[in-house]
Amino acid sequence: MSVPIIVEGRNDLKSLRKMKFLGEILILNRGMSLVEFSDRIAERYRRIILLTDFDAKGCDLEKRMSEYLTGMGVDIDIYLWNFVRKNVPVKTVEELPSEYERQYEKTVQM
Repeated sequence: MSVPIIVEGRNDLKSLRKMKFLGEILILNRGMSLVEFSDRIAERYRRIILLTDFDAKGCDLEKRMSEYLTGMGVDIDIYLWNFVRKNVPVKTVEELPSEYERQYEKTVQM
């Protein structure tokens, strides 16, 4: 069973699809509270990948979602989130495809 990725919004989902992420991607901002969303996630999954934005709001969301879900027994994988936050010069998930293309073009030109 694949591990779903949780992102903040529709544009984040589109960005990950553009980068060929094929697995299940869940959108956090769907009109329900974080607690209600967390309850629904905990009912369906034992493990998730959390990929919020990398700005102050995204960092706050990551922390709160991790606390809620961990408290409900869900294993939270934030390896990708930490890696991107520390190593890629972007503030949002939406920026990842263009940054990837920029880096790829730079590598090809070398």
